[in-house]
Amino acid sequence: MHELSLVQDILDTAVSYAREAGSQKVVAVFLRLGALRDVKKEWIQYYFNFIRKGTMAEEAEILVTVNPIICSCHECGREFEIDLDRIHDEEIACPGCSAKNYTLISGTEFRIEGIEVV
Repeated sequence: MHELSLVQDILDTAVSYAREAGSQKVVAVFLRLGALRDVKKEWIQYYFNFIRKGTMAEEAEILVTVNPIICSCHECGREFEIDLDRIHDEEIACPGCSAKNYTLISGTEFRIEGIEVV
């Protein structure tokens, strides 16, 4: 249920931005979410639809893009995606060279990428 407080912060940010811009309403909020975040896209949309009522974002939509888990191999430089469903079941290794020395480069994002107002 921690999604509710996160969504409230997103809504507050969008409404504050709209007021500062002298706008009448929020049309859309664009959110980028990493697959490793313990936040469900469906719950973000559900709570946003619930708490936006009675605000200048009442008719706004929240558009969530989920970034995959991407790693970069230190040995061969290859970038590869990790399947979240299999992350706990197997040891992670580069599919190109089998090295286990890599850096996480995507999958932890949580940011507002844009706010559309009118």
